[in-house]
Amino acid sequence: MGLGPDFNANSCTSCHVNNGRQQFAVENGTVGIGPVVHVSAPGATDDEAPFDLPGFGTRLQTFTVDGSQPEARINVTWETVDGNYPDGTPYELRQPIVSALGLAGNVPADAQLSLRIPPQVAGPGLLEYVPAEDIVAAADPNDADGDGISGAVNYVNDGRIGRHGWKADAADLVHQSANALAEDIGVGTSLIPVNGAIELSDEELADLAFYVEALAIPAGRDVDDPEVIRGANLFTAIGCADCHTPTQRTGTTQYAELDNLLLIPFTDLLLHDMGPGLDDGRSVYGASGSEWRTAPLWGIGLLDTVNGHVSLLHDGRARSIEEAILWHGGEAQHVTDAFIALSAEDRAALLRFVASR
Repeated sequence: MGLGPDFNANSCTSCHVNNGRQQFAVENGTVGIGPVVHVSAPGATDDEAPFDLPGFGTRLQTFTVDGSQPEARINVTWETVDGNYPDGTPYELRQPIVSALGLAGNVPADAQLSLRIPPQVAGPGLLEYVPAEDIVAAADPNDADGDGISGAVNYVNDGRIGRHGWKADAADLVHQSANALAEDIGVGTSLIPVNGAIELSDEELADLAFYVEALAIPAGRDVDDPEVIRGANLFTAIGCADCHTPTQRTGTTQYAELDNLLLIPFTDLLLHDMGPGLDDGRSVYGASGSEWRTAPLWGIGLLDTVNGHVSLLHDGRARSIEEAILWHGGEAQHVTDAFIALSAEDRAALLRFVASR
């Protein structure tokens, strides 16, 4: 079993530090280990998967085993967006400007680039057991109820429901793990060989997926605190809970202990249009560039404790829960507007509630 020949990290824990995420480090404009860039050619395949970029695949690799020139160097600069709340309190947002300098070959000017930070890996396993019919039942792709929210299911290339990944583009943890092994570490499996080689057996791949599946989720904190309770009520009142659905329930699983288990992940596992500010211009199966899966909130308040930093949204642009909320547009624009209109005390209560997850 071998690393590479091209890779972005030499182990799972290089990016998923303490089952969380590596810090978003940029030195002299160049991205270090952790964030990766998904890449594709314009258009899509017959099953709506992204086209491989000739010579590069669907992920740019920034290291090589033999020390030769890697595929590319990823450069990121930040553009700031300033604003003020009605009470005069200022805020500053940032958005990444991403470019790729091809080293092993030219990255075409029309290549579609999407910066991604690694997700935390505690929690996805339980979402594997939310029945598909429950996810479909919550979808409203044409906004039939007229509430301005049109959550949609992302069906992946085998017709199954996508539930993992920033765009819900992986149906299960086995496939998501195989993709990361191939694209980020250069280790092939029977699902995705690397240069024709299968280096990790199906049993080993299943063991890896089971590790992620079995990771426990942190309990909520300060749940009886009056400010947290007030924040929870505001979370529902302004519409956050319309997509960040508080509860899900498992169905019948292969583990009796997990059958009919009440979960509190704060996600509907559906795609939502988040507006032009978060549009990466790159579609994946049924997800357009501006559509993203509702991110679960469990564990969000412990990111700084676990990893010593906070990086939120798909590209790590948000350095706090507050910044992440302010980037919500599209279907969530009315929620963001309502958050901005809250008093400073109410904003603080809502943010403390989210941080208690």
